[in-house]
Amino acid sequence: MLSRDRLFKSAFILAVTALVAAACNTAAANGNSGLPNTEWLLSTMDGAPIASGTNVTLGFGVAQASGNSGCNDYSTSYQTGGSHELTFGNIAATRKLCDTAANALETKFFASLAKVARFGLAGGGLTLLDRSNSAVLTFAPAPAQSLEGPWLATAVNSGNGAVTSVPAGVTGAVSFFADGHLEGFGGCNNFSGSYTVKGDSLTVGPLMGTMMACPDPAGTFEAQFMTALQNSTKWSVSAGKLDLRDDSGAQQVAAETAIK
Repeated sequence: MLSRDRLFKSAFILAVTALVAAACNTAAANGNSGLPNTEWLLSTMDGAPIASGTNVTLGFGVAQASGNSGCNDYSTSYQTGGSHELTFGNIAATRKLCDTAANALETKFFASLAKVARFGLAGGGLTLLDRSNSAVLTFAPAPAQSLEGPWLATAVNSGNGAVTSVPAGVTGAVSFFADGHLEGFGGCNNFSGSYTVKGDSLTVGPLMGTMMACPDPAGTFEAQFMTALQNSTKWSVSAGKLDLRDDSGAQQVAAETAIK
């Protein structure tokens, strides 16, 4: 008979495996929707135009959507399905002090996202519709996103089926350049290599680094970071955040722009 600890451990592993599989399936489905790597500016809400000079944005990564509500930055998960189905998860947002008008706009915008059931891409714009197929939000395209530029890693795939945050006191960074080469810092050693991009597809490596001996946690993180970069085959950028994944949809690297 299995002990209580072993039963608990087995149940925990099964639960984590199920969550990882669900996240991969969601990322794979979203990748075929036409939404990843798109960034949008809000044009109308419930049919009413947004006031001039108000920038409410919505950007789609592979599994996450994020943007700015006009005052606060926000992020949420999203999931697509057949017949242009679209639903958003719970919204997490910063807590800046906003004036009365900005607060009202933000509250209405978040409530509108919760009503979304379908989406349409037509004429260069994005329309989000509710269950009765009434337009609740319409967007115009924002400037295209790019992989180029310096990025600071925030999480990497450990190689054991989990994505873990960068250890305290360790820095991982990578810069992609327009000529197809990249340079980075793995936490202890500098590294460089090449990459190619075609649409949202990505090939990285091989990577070569200096050979300084690295104590943990920097040493282990560096090995995981460089492996995760070379395992990455899909990229998306939303609201200054980079998401690198493999063909199965498993996240390999999460990073944020180093330019503030």
